[in-house]
Amino acid sequence: MNKEIFIARFCGFCTGVTKAVKETEKVLKSKKNVYCIGDLIHNSFVIEELKSLGLKVVDDISQIPENANFIVRAHGIPVETLKQLKKKNCRIFDFTCQILKRVHHLIEELKKQKFKIIIIGNPNHPEVKAFISHAGKDALVVFKDSDLENIKILPPCAVICQSTIDKEMFLRISRKLIEKTRKILIINTICGEVEARRKEAIKLAKNSKMVIIVGDKKSSNTKHLAKILRKFTRAEIVSDAEELEKIKIEYPIFLTSGASTPMRLIKEIAKKL
Repeated sequence: MNKEIFIARFCGFCTGVTKAVKETEKVLKSKKNVYCIGDLIHNSFVIEELKSLGLKVVDDISQIPENANFIVRAHGIPVETLKQLKKKNCRIFDFTCQILKRVHHLIEELKKQKFKIIIIGNPNHPEVKAFISHAGKDALVVFKDSDLENIKILPPCAVICQSTIDKEMFLRISRKLIEKTRKILIINTICGEVEARRKEAIKLAKNSKMVIIVGDKKSSNTKHLAKILRKFTRAEIVSDAEELEKIKIEYPIFLTSGASTPMRLIKEIAKKL
């Protein structure tokens, strides 16, 4: 059998994740009592490694002592949480993805111009929670078409989106929002790296019997990538090489990853295949 395996050019860590992980490792080498609320990135393999180096992952700010070292996760955290950390006299290392930082600044500028902010995305995702904190209590979050049924939109309003959502979803909901108001500004804030990864993956998926996406099943961008690729071929999310034993492998096979997956894990799975 010709066991052809194609590995995507755009796989492994994205730029924001690379920085967050490398900088966190540096902090852990020089500091003690280093805390993070929620996972730094959505990859259990990487988080366990960071925990072994001393990172303490907690669920709530009440679990962080005063004068602790605190790492802001790649997804960012709400403004209110940062204020509470400063009151606790914590030393803050902010490793929020720079693309998301720019969206935070964009939201602040839109607020100054008196725009009502509408966010297309999952309200339970940490990235969106940070967006909401910048946008203020009047912000609206739309995650599915049914969310639009009972909302009233007063102009002027500005629309942004979660950086990892499906472009098709962004465009569909944006069109429906246009029908609800006469004055609306729509800004595509989907991450360019996420888009490049998806475009390449679609092209390769069309010529493959199956796709294996190496990533954590908690990862939003990994789940969205799988959903998109299943329109073209069979796609499976795999978090480690052992999971390959449970899957029927078909060649030619295309291997890609979520944006929070280390390259060494992708190589390990390629070797196993």
